[in-house]
Amino acid sequence: MLNMNLLIFDLDDTIFETRSIGQHHVAPILDKFKITAERFYRPDKIELIISDLWQFPFDFVAKKYQFDDLLNEQFSTSINELEYELDIQTFNDFHHVENIVARKILVTTGFKKLQRAKIKALGIEQEFESIFFDEVNKQNRKHKKGIFTAILQSSNVKPENIFAIGDNPTSELKAGRELGIKTVQVAKFGQVRSEHSDYRITDFQELLPIVSNKKQ
Repeated sequence: MLNMNLLIFDLDDTIFETRSIGQHHVAPILDKFKITAERFYRPDKIELIISDLWQFPFDFVAKKYQFDDLLNEQFSTSINELEYELDIQTFNDFHHVENIVARKILVTTGFKKLQRAKIKALGIEQEFESIFFDEVNKQNRKHKKGIFTAILQSSNVKPENIFAIGDNPTSELKAGRELGIKTVQVAKFGQVRSEHSDYRITDFQELLPIVSNKKQ
């Protein structure tokens, strides 16, 4: 097996702040959603749902508020119909990631069209040897644990040289811990340390000594 480290990154609230997208970019989606949601929820509950959609994957929010098939289908359709022109940037310390000598893979959860638009707008495609989409609306979805498993099987890298790096305790961090790879929690907003994290960082500069091998 190869000695070079393999870093598996999350995207949302790890590489950039999700809320920086701004609701105006997805206003048509939210407008349609609110109209349909009014059949099932009070206005104050709808606002809570909208807030959660900015912080958590759609499937998590849909399960939390028990969306019916109509809401799920309408949201998925709206997401995939919209053409995106996003004005977003990586966290300002992302250049430290670019200076790390390692294999890097991106695994992101969400709707594929929107996630692709984020990646394109951020201009980070060239930083990763592979990009995988954990599509929340896909049948036979593997989730991040399934994608991580496939990466482990094909990467020819020792488990102790693989790091799962992200903000979500119940997604990439939990999956990494269950698969026996090292986990790095990115706590950009002061999140408490997850029980599934081996390391907790607030700045990507802190990642350098953890994964070693920095460009000179």
